[in-house]
Amino acid sequence: MNTLKRYLLEQFDRCYSQNGWFVAIRNAVDGLTAEEALWKPEGADNSIWQTLSHLTYYNYAYVERFKGYDFEYDIADNDATFTAGERTDEGWAAEVTRFDAVMNEFRGLIEKADESKLDELVSAQNARPWASLIADINAHNAYHAGQILMLRKLQGSWDRVRGVS
Repeated sequence: MNTLKRYLLEQFDRCYSQNGWFVAIRNAVDGLTAEEALWKPEGADNSIWQTLSHLTYYNYAYVERFKGYDFEYDIADNDATFTAGERTDEGWAAEVTRFDAVMNEFRGLIEKADESKLDELVSAQNARPWASLIADINAHNAYHAGQILMLRKLQGSWDRVRGVS
């Protein structure tokens, strides 16, 4: 049966973990060292690590909101979400683990949700249905996956055998 939820989950998977027409974000960060994740070319705003931290922050916020919590941003502006933790291979592994945990929880929540949840408005402040917001979150994740892949290509750490080049 083709349902809105099934399509959103397929899109979620393509953006998070399953390469399709483009490299999914989880595959774009796979195999990186901390040094590679921290690298950025001259003039670039953010490293791969900073970008993944940004994605973890916002996906976590919407996981909490999807669960019904009134998540409030604890940052002054969007730039504050582009951070890098303990700058070691262990710190990078912890960042990837945090991202995976958030994404797996989000996918599980969507999968378990009743279809009617997708028609509910996100909040009084964000008066749009969850289905529309989830589609935008997926697109946001794919957008940043493309940035990460470009950084990997620029630094020479991308092997086209890993997916769409």
